[in-house]
Amino acid sequence: MLKSVGMSNCNPIATPIDPNVKLMPLTDSDPRIGNAKFRCDYLSGLRKLIYPAVTTCPDLAYAIQHLSQFSIRPGPEHMSALKCVFCYLRETTNLGLTFRGTGDLHMYSDSNWASDTIDRCSITGYISYFGSVPISWFSQKQPTVALSTMEAEYMALAKATCEAIWLQKLSSELGIPTNSPTTIFIDNQSAMHFTENPVFHACSKHIDICHHFVCECLASNKVILNYCASEENVADMFTKPLAKPQFITLRGHVLGVV
Repeated sequence: MLKSVGMSNCNPIATPIDPNVKLMPLTDSDPRIGNAKFRCDYLSGLRKLIYPAVTTCPDLAYAIQHLSQFSIRPGPEHMSALKCVFCYLRETTNLGLTFRGTGDLHMYSDSNWASDTIDRCSITGYISYFGSVPISWFSQKQPTVALSTMEAEYMALAKATCEAIWLQKLSSELGIPTNSPTTIFIDNQSAMHFTENPVFHACSKHIDICHHFVCECLASNKVILNYCASEENVADMFTKPLAKPQFITLRGHVLGVV
């Protein structure tokens, strides 16, 4: 797998994507556009990483989501970043998810407001736990531009709430009923206040009605919201590249190791 993208020699790497490197799409006039074999190799590398990022390696989720945005016109800098993910994967083969014990269903939700420098869309990220074990995670660019941090967090919270309701129903079908509402931890108090008191004023009336689903779930006691500090919000690693110390700390919470 590594040889197919030229990874015969690979230096150890601490994070799957370098937070100091800002990747940009190639312009229409870039002479590197049109190399079909290069693009095929890039897509082949991405395909090899999508499965672990979705099923067993939550620490790869943001990196693969981000690199997939350049799949139409990849350049050497994008291929280099892709190779770094393979480096990281090879250096962390000892890590994995361990399923143990039982517990309540809870989640972490976060967003990175206007992080895309091209279209200014935010990134939604969430992770759900059953007890101490992560069972689902998500990293995706939001479809519309949020006008504030609160709105971006609120849109991310709506996605997390939908996942919470689905997991509650799945758990019930598997014979593991959830008798208490799902706790969702977020690090934005404005979004929490707005959810508890959705006043439709000039700053919020434009928010798509589908996102107000979270208010209904909160009122019916299907979910409850708890505040957590940004540095303790595990979903942060699904919204942006992090520096090594913070990434390793949050990865420890996800994989059960430090």
